[in-house]
Amino acid sequence: METRAPRIGIIGGMGPEAGIALLAKVVAAEPAARDQDHLPAVLDSDPSIPDRTAFLMGRGEDPLPALIAAGQRLAACGVSLGGIACMTAHAFIGGLRPALPFPLLSAFEELAAFVAARYPGARRLGILATSGSRKAGLYERGLPGLECRWPPEEEQEGLVTEAIYGARGIKAGNRGEYPRSLLAAAAEGLARSGAELIVAGCTEVPLALSPADLGLPLLDPMEILAAALVREARLQAAS
Repeated sequence: METRAPRIGIIGGMGPEAGIALLAKVVAAEPAARDQDHLPAVLDSDPSIPDRTAFLMGRGEDPLPALIAAGQRLAACGVSLGGIACMTAHAFIGGLRPALPFPLLSAFEELAAFVAARYPGARRLGILATSGSRKAGLYERGLPGLECRWPPEEEQEGLVTEAIYGARGIKAGNRGEYPRSLLAAAAEGLARSGAELIVAGCTEVPLALSPADLGLPLLDPMEILAAALVREARLQAAS
């Protein structure tokens, strides 16, 4: 009897490029020499999911029902484990996990394990993420034992939020010098404040900012999550 390979599922659409980027990172993380060596994967890209930051800031619709619906569509496709291609959406993982029949990996849990393994002496992380993640305390809760440093409020809004949500920002389809310079300036300020590592804490950030732009290591939680999805899928295949 043929053994069915584990199928990775991605809850995406937040924004659409971030979901595609996570799927690409999954493909890149696989030790494959030919097409047939890759694991099956399904991306549910639903841009209509209500804005996570707006809800967390008290201005919008609850995205949890739409996130659950996306996860259930993945379940109907035979997904055996999954991840969320949006860091801010992890604020809702506590309500999402019980509603799904497959394990949903947390980018925060994987990031914490990665830092402990690769940078055991690091204690201060500089966070480039949405104001919704900041207000919800996602990083503080998700990275226990580590100090999360954020840009001052004026830089959070004028640099980070502008780079992500602005008219010339990443969600508007721009990945060039404008958002890159804003994010690099915010990261430089975090480095001056004592941050030892910079976390690309919104899935859009690595679309414009690269490690070459900074003087500190830049950690991409989505890249770390992709590697974890491949690892756990391979473990499922071997069991």
